[in-house]
Amino acid sequence: MNAMATPAAAALDTQTYRLIVTLQEALQSPADSERERVSRAGLQLCEHLLERYRQPPANRERLSLAPWQERKAKEILSRSLNARLFIADVAEQCAMSRSHFSRAFKKATGMSPQDWALDLRVRRAQELLRDSALPISSISLECGFADQSHFSRTFGRLVGITPKRWRQLNARPAAALRVIPGDMSLGVVAG
Repeated sequence: MNAMATPAAAALDTQTYRLIVTLQEALQSPADSERERVSRAGLQLCEHLLERYRQPPANRERLSLAPWQERKAKEILSRSLNARLFIADVAEQCAMSRSHFSRAFKKATGMSPQDWALDLRVRRAQELLRDSALPISSISLECGFADQSHFSRTFGRLVGITPKRWRQLNARPAAALRVIPGDMSLGVVAG
């Protein structure tokens, strides 16, 4: 008696056993006309195994931020515009591990936390370039860049043109730019 003659009741259900026996018989048949039978038996066995034994998708780790976590993370990143900030600290404030937070933040916003913060810094720089008469070097420091060179490289990479050229194309007319009395540091438009 061969190994397939009796079902291994503990390991296989009856239908699986029958389909395996049918496939084995088709494989042992010497006739070329049995190719279709082998194919059909193999397909039936695969379909049955998938239908009967397919596991539901594993309950994966939640990979999204709760609305409060996203708000809190963006608030922390926004407040730290020109300060050194560690993503692990933001993750801790959101009650998550650093790696899980980074993945979840990217899923929620389409950007990594670092890229989101950098984008925010560049948008703030664009506001200052458009609405103030501050020198570019001051804007770079105001927005948390190490120096004007670092700012110019980053701005050019993200915006596609230099800060100076962007200001020339987008600045408000000179009459609209004036320094707010008593606030000489920002040089923003009053009004």
